[in-house]
Amino acid sequence: MNIFQRFSRVLAIDGVAVSIVFLIMCVYFAIASPYFLSPDNIYNTFVESVSAVLLAAGLTFVLISGGIDLSIGSNIGLSAAATLFAIMNGTPTALAVLAGIATGLIFGLVNGAFVARFGVSDFIVTLATLSIGAGVLQVFTARTQLTGTTDSSFLALAGGKIAGVPTGVLITAVILIILEVALVKTPFGRTVYAVGINPNAAYLAAVSVRRTKFAVFVISGIVAGVGGVLLASKLNSVQPGLGGGYELTAIAGCVVGGVALAGGRGSIWRAALGAFFLSILSRGLQLIGVDPLWFSIVTGAAIVAAVAFDRGAQKWLQSMLRPVSPLTVATQNPQ
Repeated sequence: MNIFQRFSRVLAIDGVAVSIVFLIMCVYFAIASPYFLSPDNIYNTFVESVSAVLLAAGLTFVLISGGIDLSIGSNIGLSAAATLFAIMNGTPTALAVLAGIATGLIFGLVNGAFVARFGVSDFIVTLATLSIGAGVLQVFTARTQLTGTTDSSFLALAGGKIAGVPTGVLITAVILIILEVALVKTPFGRTVYAVGINPNAAYLAAVSVRRTKFAVFVISGIVAGVGGVLLASKLNSVQPGLGGGYELTAIAGCVVGGVALAGGRGSIWRAALGAFFLSILSRGLQLIGVDPLWFSIVTGAAIVAAVAFDRGAQKWLQSMLRPVSPLTVATQNPQ
């Protein structure tokens, strides 16, 4: 096997092509802006990407199982509100954090129950909980001013540093590792893939499809709740509409990272890379002076280009690496 074939086999792996696009984008922004690689910009980019990365990671379980969770935007906003409300009213930091995570858990339990137990479409259920959550947040913040706290232990969750690394980034990294191990190294992870590939075959193989569907929505809800806790710690305030649109960013990050919306394919690290890709893109556009009015257009075009490159590269390389049968050779070279 020559060097080209070896490189082609590596490039054909899911996510590698997008990783190359990601590196090219970083090199371009580093050349176009002298501030891109500055310590302050790197620090801020990692901190700002935490919420999107967590949402994409939790959503990956749902997508691989063949489902969708549109409620994560409202989930992260309402979880942030519950956390900050608790800490502002004298609740110890640990209990306030649990309040935020519990809020996310409630979203997951409701979504999972209606989808798995009652058989309601996950699109309809999560669209409803998205709307309900946004409404509850609007009413809650209209009656209660969540303007912040001076609790240093709570603010350190996102704003602190350990060995120079932001605490929120470390927490996110630990969660990503746990989720990746759970997805690719445990029997539960294998059942998630099986349900996403073919739920009927999974059922015939004695896999509890309902239980798996319920579990992935609970995971997505809890991870979004953690994201809400870190978001409240970072912003130290909650306004009406917080979290709106985050679900679209998470879905886009998963798609860019190669997570199949039809189910059965994807990984946590690729979803996280896809979400981080979008954060880097947004930050880079700001630094090179692109008009914010063009952000959505450029971001949408970048998503399409990255996905098309990834899929196109895989198909082309797989065709190049496909072994040629002797019969084909004989047909192409008749004596």
